[in-house]
Amino acid sequence: MDNSVPLPSNLPNTIPSDSEFNAAYDRCVALQARAPILQLDPPRSPSTLICARILGYMLIYAPGRHNIAKDISRCVDDNELLHLAQLTYDYFICLFNAAKSQTHEYSFLDHTSGPSFDTTKAAIAHITEESPIDQRTAKAHALARDNFRCVVTGAIDYVAYHNNKQLTVEALAQELPVFHTEVVHIFPAFTNKGEDNLKPEYAANERTMVNHFAGHDISQELDGIKIHCLENILTLAIHVHAFFDRLALWFEEVDTHQDTQHTYQVCGNPASICSFPPIVTFTTSDPLHLPLPSPYYLGIHAAFCKVANLSGATDCIGKAFGDMEEISTMASDGSSADTLYCALIHALLAKPVF
Repeated sequence: MDNSVPLPSNLPNTIPSDSEFNAAYDRCVALQARAPILQLDPPRSPSTLICARILGYMLIYAPGRHNIAKDISRCVDDNELLHLAQLTYDYFICLFNAAKSQTHEYSFLDHTSGPSFDTTKAAIAHITEESPIDQRTAKAHALARDNFRCVVTGAIDYVAYHNNKQLTVEALAQELPVFHTEVVHIFPAFTNKGEDNLKPEYAANERTMVNHFAGHDISQELDGIKIHCLENILTLAIHVHAFFDRLALWFEEVDTHQDTQHTYQVCGNPASICSFPPIVTFTTSDPLHLPLPSPYYLGIHAAFCKVANLSGATDCIGKAFGDMEEISTMASDGSSADTLYCALIHALLAKPVF
């Protein structure tokens, strides 16, 4: 089913713009109008229509929208415009692929046979002794900050429930749900696989695209081990994590007043989020050592989600990933272009974007 939304003919009045910005948006609208008659041989993925909408919606939602406008203005023809949109589409594929690609690193909190605690305070004290935060300890630190719960559903982590007497009592007394949870990266670190000669160029292109979209050098902030910083991770139940990675769930900050900081509206595909609370507030008992997820990072993720959903990219990628699991032979008439392209990007996820 096509859930994409055509670009509005004019920019919303809330978007600050100048002549270059307006010209860039007009090119996107014109490309959208020409999409049905543009003949691409061989067929490519994503389609021209999706590419036009990716570019247009980036101008509306990306924090670095003026960078995007400059990138569009540098494109001399349709092929360059399509290539520019394709970089963003590739990143959407990376996000879809993140959950499958990341190798889970176990900590002591992943085993019911691990250390047990009488109180959550004792558990947090034990966890914060593990320093620095890295891939191995990130889940434990995120759980400690998030009170051993999914930040959306409030479900208690399954292993923590078994290893912490206080959580066991609370769950039973208040009839709280208990689920397996996972540490979720707002900006993911992708696993190392693929052809070595393709790694540097692919990673560099994606870093540039993300930085332009964000309007800020995110790659420097999250370089190396810093990708696992608490500002870039949160605790989600497994099923919630799946929606987040597939761009069907995001968080929009309610406002920036002091008394409602870190309060977010839970947004996304209505079918995906209908059972979730509409508003969530992230809290921490130790802002210095256990800082909350960055509103800025969550805002960039939300912008990516809006662009991906409104442009039709999520529908296209979701179908392609489904087809990858079901078909063994690609069609010779080009109808498998989306599936083949996703499979190629899957193979090229050779090193972290950051």
